[in-house]
Amino acid sequence: MRLFIAIDIPEDLKEKLSRAVTRLKKCDLDAKWVNTSNIHMTLKFLGEVSEEQLDKIKNIIKTTAGNFSQLELNVGSFGFFPNETSPRVFFISTDNEEILKNISLQLEDKLESLGFPKEGRFKSHLTIARFRTKRNIDCLKNEMKGMTIEAKFAVSEIILFKSLLKPTGPVYEKLFCAPLQG
Repeated sequence: MRLFIAIDIPEDLKEKLSRAVTRLKKCDLDAKWVNTSNIHMTLKFLGEVSEEQLDKIKNIIKTTAGNFSQLELNVGSFGFFPNETSPRVFFISTDNEEILKNISLQLEDKLESLGFPKEGRFKSHLTIARFRTKRNIDCLKNEMKGMTIEAKFAVSEIILFKSLLKPTGPVYEKLFCAPLQG
């Protein structure tokens, strides 16, 4: 099964992002837009995982979650990976980068013993689209200039998701939730 560890975002933020995406899609980009109901913050992508590893992964998530307190995130600004001149991913950032990076690094350190490679490149963000080409990217940059999304949300758990790839796009299922400290 294909798994990843993430932080989910609330429905009201997904709705705000959906409205923004509707406006931005008018630029007719050569991009694959993330279904707004699927937008989340990935802490660690695991890929294909055997059933035998599942309990160990859940224990690692539970232990890691127990080391951190609940936090509040503010949505930041739009951006591009790797950069604006060679964009491949369009995202919106969040604050509390250091805490989130520490959570991700702890997960990676512990998961390495199960054979999951350490990447150490976490950056707090919510992916909105992935570009195939730079067609009409200037239109997007112009639309972004006057656009802000004011949102703040509480993070109270770390979630293990299963990803089912379908022709219509991925479907995510929550397999396990571990609460952060209250």
